[in-house]
Amino acid sequence: MILSHKIARDPDNVQETYFRKGAGTTRFAYTWALSAGQRQHAACQADPPQPKPSALALRRQLNAIKCA
Repeated sequence: MILSHKIARDPDNVQETYFRKGAGTTRFAYTWALSAGQRQHAACQADPPQPKPSALALRRQLNAIKCA
């Protein structure tokens, strides 16, 4: 019974650069959203009438940053 397949990746320099850029972009988006969400959560705790942070709002803010 075959349970899994192992496939070795052997990217060339161009592909490796592309993979690294993708990982860097993902890392930036994650850390930015984490810090922005924490800031917004802290602001919401300090001033309850403020809106609570949501994933959709964070996505919109990140897209606004990317387009600017």
